[in-house]
Parts: sequence; C-alpha cells; structure tokens
Amino acid sequence: MLGLSLFAISLSAQTSEYKVFYFSGSPKIVDKKVETNLVRDSYISSKSSLKVPSGSYVVLTNKNDVPMGINTPGTYSVTDLNKIYEDVGNSNLTQEFFNYIANNMIQNSQKERKSGGVYRAIGDNYKDPFDDAMVIDNMVMLTWSNPKQKKMYLKVYDEESGEQIYNYATTDSAFVIRYDDKIFQKGKKYSWIVNSTFSDPDQGTILRTFTFADDAWRNEYENEVKEINKTDNDYMRKIKLIRLSLDKNIYPILDLY
Repeated sequence: MLGLSLFAISLSAQTSEYKVFYFSGSPKIVDKKVETNLVRDSYISSKSSLKVPSGSYVVLTNKNDVPMGINTPGTYSVTDLNKIYEDVGNSNLTQEFFNYIANNMIQNSQKERKSGGVYRAIGDNYKDPFDDAMVIDNMVMLTWSNPKQKKMYLKVYDEESGEQIYNYATTDSAFVIRYDDKIFQKGKKYSWIVNSTFSDPDQGTILRTFTFADDAWRNEYENEVKEINKTDNDYMRKIKLIRLSLDKNIYPILDLY
C-alpha cells in the first residue's frame, strides 16, 4: 500500500487492520495469556485478542476508517472482529449506527468521569456540568437535584485563591452563570457546590469545577478541529470531533446528531 514506511510494512504480518480509536472502562489486549491495557490509535495484533469486561466500551476502526463499537462483554479474536464487521456492513455506516457509537462514547465517558476539585463523592444530587468542565460559551447552567424545592445555597469559589464569588440561596435546581470579566477570568478554574447551609463546606470537601475557555485554549482547539475536518468520511469526522470533545472535557458536549 502506498505511503507506508518500511517499518510499517515489516509489522504488517503481525498486526491486523483494526485500530483502537476510543475506549472507556478497562478493556485489555490478551497476547499469549498476558493482558495489557489498550493504547489509543494502536493496532491490534493478528495473534492477540480483545477482552471487553462488563461496563467497558471500545471503538475500533478498520482499514477503510469505518468505526465499530463493542460493549458486549467477551473476548474477541481478529476472526471474531472480521465477523462483526461483516454483520454490520463493512463500509456502510448508517446514521442509526453512528448514533449508537456516539451515544455509547458519551455515556461511558460520563460514567467514568472524575469529579473535579475533590468532592468526588458529590453523588447524584449534582447533574451538570460534569466535573472539570471546559466551558466554550460565555455562560454555563449549573443544575442539581432538588425535587422538594428545599432552600439550598449555591456557592461558587475561585479555586486558586478560595475567594467566595457566590453564596446564593435558592429553592430551584438550576442557576445560570454568565461570564463577566469583572467577576471571572478566562482560563481560571472555579469550583461550586450546593448544600443546605449558608456556611462554607467542610475542610477537604472536593467541589465540581469549571473553566471558561481562554484564547490560547480556543486557538489550540480550533487548529485540532481544522485537522479533523479534513477527514473524508463524514461519520468518522463527527466521531473524531466527539472524541476531541470528550478528551478536552468540553461542555456542553458537541451536538453532532
């Protein structure tokens, strides 16, 4: 095949056509009974198997840059992967199947996201944004669960200095923060929590965090998007953009459906 280096050609007898595009959870490569962690953008050896445990998700691509999502637990040889690709249509990725892959990427990423700050035990009371969110708009809606409309206190802090920016009493379950350069600084991390008391949270409590993207971050992101937009296959281009969005903790996650 044109364009391959001599090194790649020497490996062709050892590698299959399948490349690891994305994964979540703890899938493994099994080679001679030895398990190793997956490495993104690496090829699967023709003599090894892909082990997908419960709660994990893997997206592979083949030589035609066609993606395939696997979330059914099991161990898959290259022969098994060949059969899966045949069953779904090796080169005909449909909108329905794209939605399936994209949804699983996003859902599995959200399941394993680490909460920002250190309040990792923040629980189900907190909804959006996820922790360590990079906000690309000039506003962000913080949402939490408050079904009985109890009086709660939303607190927002400068993560670096600890300065309290908001201590807002509310019976709602959402609050919109709009960027104001007199209050916020782009590129700086802010933490937030909602609890039942006016006082600060206990020492050591870890809060969710968000950051308004600054110009340097935006320039880097836009350059990466330009490269991805050169991808010929439209579905693959979209999936690459979703991967970039997840990697960079962008909030809200890109709507590409």
